[in-house]
Order: sequence, then C-alpha cells, then structure tokens
Amino acid sequence: MKQKIIFSIACIALFLNSCKTMQIEKPTESYLPSNIAPALSELPLQVEIDVKKLESSINKKMNGVIFEGSNLSGKDLSVRISKVQNFTFSINNNVIEYRVPLKVWTRFAWKVEKFGMSVGDFYEATGSIALTYKTSISIDKNWKLVSKTASSGYEWIETPKLNAVGVTVPVTPIANLALSRCDQLISTQIDKSLAEAADLKKYVTQTWTEIQKPREVSAENNVWVRITPKDIYVSPFTTTGNKLNLAVALYTQIESFMGVKPTPNNLVALPPFKYITRPAQQFNVNVGADVTFEKILSIAKAQLTNKTFTEGKRSITITDLSIFGSQGKAVFVADVIGSFKGRIYFTGNMTYNPTKVAVEITEPSFDVKTSNVLVKSASWLLHGMILKQLTPYLTYPVKTDLEKMKTDVNKMMNNYSIMDGVSLQGKLNNMSVTSLSLIPGAMRIQANVKGNITLKVDEIKF
Repeated sequence: MKQKIIFSIACIALFLNSCKTMQIEKPTESYLPSNIAPALSELPLQVEIDVKKLESSINKKMNGVIFEGSNLSGKDLSVRISKVQNFTFSINNNVIEYRVPLKVWTRFAWKVEKFGMSVGDFYEATGSIALTYKTSISIDKNWKLVSKTASSGYEWIETPKLNAVGVTVPVTPIANLALSRCDQLISTQIDKSLAEAADLKKYVTQTWTEIQKPREVSAENNVWVRITPKDIYVSPFTTTGNKLNLAVALYTQIESFMGVKPTPNNLVALPPFKYITRPAQQFNVNVGADVTFEKILSIAKAQLTNKTFTEGKRSITITDLSIFGSQGKAVFVADVIGSFKGRIYFTGNMTYNPTKVAVEITEPSFDVKTSNVLVKSASWLLHGMILKQLTPYLTYPVKTDLEKMKTDVNKMMNNYSIMDGVSLQGKLNNMSVTSLSLIPGAMRIQANVKGNITLKVDEIKF
C-alpha cells in the first residue's frame, strides 16, 4: 500500500511539473562593433584627347596667308605662303603627325647674258607643297602637358611650273624658304594649342579633390562611400582610333558606411606626377547589407511554428520564435510546449556557406541559464538530438540579398557624376562574402565587390 502511495505521488509530481511553465532568465542582449573594413583599390581615371577636335581647333586658328616676304635671302625673290587645305593629323601613342598643305606663290627674277647682252625678266609661279611635322607629348612633374613639335620634311603636291622656254623655277630654294619661314610659326601654334586646351592638371586636380567628398551609394539603405586617395600613377599614352588615351590610376582607400553620412577626411593634396608601366588593377570595395531579424524569422517561422520534435517518448512543439544578439552570437528564443513547457534560449554562430549561398547556424548550444534549468527539469532535452534537428530549419538563403547589394552598387557606378564632365562608369561583377555580424535588429552581411570601374573625363574641349 505504501509503495502505491509513493508511486501515485511521483506521477502527480511529474504531471504537475509537465504542466508548469518554466521561467528562464533571458541572456543579456549585446552587440559587438560592426565596422566595414576599408578596401585598398586602384581607381582608373581615363582621359581622352580627341585628335580630330584638336585638328579642327588648329585649323580654325590658322587660315589665309601664313607667310609673305620679298627680297628674301638678299635675292630678288618674293614668296607668299597660304593655307590651301585643312591640316590633317594622325596619331600613334604619344606622337601626333601633321600634314600641312600650303599654296606657294613665288616671284623671282630671271636674267641671262648671251653675246655680250643681258636679257632678263620677272616671272611668277604657283604650286602646292605639303609640310609634315611630328609632335611628341609628355607630362612634367607638375602635371603640365608638354609637347614638342618638329619638322619632318615636305613633299610637293604640285611643283611650280612656267611655260617660258629656258626658265627654270628655283624649286628647292622655294621649298627651303617655305620650311624655314613656316616651321616656327606652325610648330609654335600647335604646341600653344595643346598647352592651352589640354589643361591636364586642371582635370586631374578637380577629380582628385572631388572624389574625396563622401558619396551616397544607396538612399534606400542609407549607404555611403568615402574615398581617400593615397597616390596616383600614369601609364604611357596609347591610342584608339583618333583618340589619345591617358590612363591615370588613383591608388585609394575606399570605405563604406551604413546609416550615417561619414565626415570628410582632411583633404589629401595631389602628389607629383609619376609613370607606371602596368595598367590599373581591378576596382574593389567592401560593402555591407543588413538583413533584418524579422526577414530571417519570416522564413524560420514558416517552417518551425507548430512543428514537433521528438526524443524517445518525449517531445516539444515550437509555438513562437524570435532572435537577438549577445556577445557576437545569435540567440534564438523558442516558446515550446509538450514534455517541457516554457521559453528556452539557444545560441549559435551565423556562418556563411558559399556552396549553398546561405547563412547557417553552427555550433548550436543551449544558453548557460537555460542549461542550468534543463539539467534539473529536462536533461533529456539538454543531452538529446532535438537541438541538432532544429537548427537546419534556421538556414537563411542570401543569394537574393547579395544580388540586390550588387545591383545597388552598380546603379551608383552606372554613369555616376562626380562633377561636371567627370563620371564613374563601369560594372562590378565578382562578389564574395567576407564576414557576418549582428547589429541591433539585423544581421549584417559584409562583402567584397570587384569589377571594372573607371573615372571618365567625358571630353577635353579645345
């Protein structure tokens, strides 16, 4: 009889314990600092000089009579040289070649002595000559475009001729005169036009200064980028068709900020010019995207609410779920009924799985205070497999979030104006997740994005 009473009391105690809702103290909610690490990157600045526009500019400045003189070289020789056609340019890397077609009018005296008599007259002749020039372009340490133009010869388009029998036109002296009188005039004009029109330092300095201002990447997510240039390199001139290309690489530190506009750093001065023989490397930037706990839970709750997990003859059913952060780990809060009734807390590391493109919970374990309660009241739950059965349902796919992150950055990079005439152009292609962290109300995905981005100077006006 006594044994029956003891058994009955035990059953009643077990029943009462199963009905009792266990009260477990909540872990302290806390978050570690989550700073997006700066990325060192090379940002190309592409400067194009349209040689055809330069050609047009010089043609407008040089018209009509270029040179006119008489009694040249102490001789009875007059020459008038005028533009007959537009000058034409061609380009090969840093060398511009010019063909300068000119009309040459000459008046010279002809005299011959025969049989003791002197016979002579004045004759006029007209022809066309093409002078050729080459201009080599370089940059000095002060970012000034330096050009040096020199003659590379001439060719007669139409040699001056006379119908007078026995009279020879002094072709070579006339050509030499045309060269000597026009060389300095034409070469000086070409070099002056280049120096005045292609103010390289102005474009580079303005761009160098403007990129240091913080820029908003995404208004929706309040994401900002701050670029701090560290150095600048220039590759040798190249040509594409009629364009003279100058590739400038800005070696920069790029930082992104979420939720607040960063303060500008102290302005970095433009360093002296220097050449580099390799092209600029790929652009890269570290960015972040916040995925709210609410969004993560929307997927988890759809799979776990009212789901029952069994361990032998015991089971629990999840009725609600929430999440917060504590000491760098995710804390999941599960309201359960069944063989154990109450609110339990378990923690885990949020880890990115690149194969699944998803965030998983690894190393799950019950919180210390939860463990202390379970040891006394539900050790089967503490030492069983239920926790390992439950955590796979907490996997969160991030492919959509990563694609959106890349899309947002690409929107900014798609012809984003830095200043009038200078814009960002290009596309970011490769993205890799670098870290995950918890911030109040969200999981922050940090990623490195790489691609081909160029600061493009639209046009240098002549």
